[in-house]
Amino acid sequence: MRLQGGRARLAGCLMAASGCLIENPAYDGVPGSTLGTAVAGSTAEPTTMPEPGTSTSTSTSTSTTTSTSTTTGFIGGTDSSTTTTIALTTDDTDTTTGGPQTAELHHYEPANCVEPLWCYGAGNILNGLAGEVRGAECYDAPVAPPFRVRRIDYTLVAATGQARVRFQIRSGDLQEVLYTSETLGLPASSGSLQIAEAQQPVIETGRFCVGFVGGDQKSTVGFGADPSSLPPPQQSHFGSDACDEPGLRDVNLFTPKIDPYGSWCLGAEIAAL
Repeated sequence: MRLQGGRARLAGCLMAASGCLIENPAYDGVPGSTLGTAVAGSTAEPTTMPEPGTSTSTSTSTSTTTSTSTTTGFIGGTDSSTTTTIALTTDDTDTTTGGPQTAELHHYEPANCVEPLWCYGAGNILNGLAGEVRGAECYDAPVAPPFRVRRIDYTLVAATGQARVRFQIRSGDLQEVLYTSETLGLPASSGSLQIAEAQQPVIETGRFCVGFVGGDQKSTVGFGADPSSLPPPQQSHFGSDACDEPGLRDVNLFTPKIDPYGSWCLGAEIAAL
């Protein structure tokens, strides 16, 4: 069941004090996506998603390992399991713990981040309703704490009006905001926010969350969620003023399920101190 509006919830580089915002070709979306097309009856024009870049990059210092959790569920009648992909450096390990000193974390496959998770109306997922939207994706880090969060990765699928966004790093229980970026105007695209070294938050425990707050009374934002990657409890969280969902709520607690139901397309790069 799709999340809709009202109380019937079912119905190149920009330098700033907070860091450097750049495009991230590694997180580009799917060619030919229709998301971002203007919807009849909508009071605001969604921003279109540009075609993915053609540039590619390689690295000789990283390898990718994939682990699959036991959490399963149904989407469209098909069983699915949560997959966490962690890219670790192979030549940079902690001599004390033997673990990695840096890691790139995400619970999603970029190619699956094609629909926005926001409040929408008229049964049309592209018809985003104005209002603040909040999201958070939590991680158990493979790097031993304390460590720094150096970069935030994201896929913004759609936006209406003059929507603006603030990225956040939160404690693992979501109660403490450890970092907030300046308010940014973003294109509907995939990208990365490089956090200035002096502002990189230090995580003292092994768990933290990547989040955002965006939109207002005249605009909204639709970050992507990967419906093929079902989140376990306390991993993915959502809130929306337009849908009368205050704060941040575990996406597993919505009944019927929100749509797209899956892990947020939000990731991070971390590094040991």
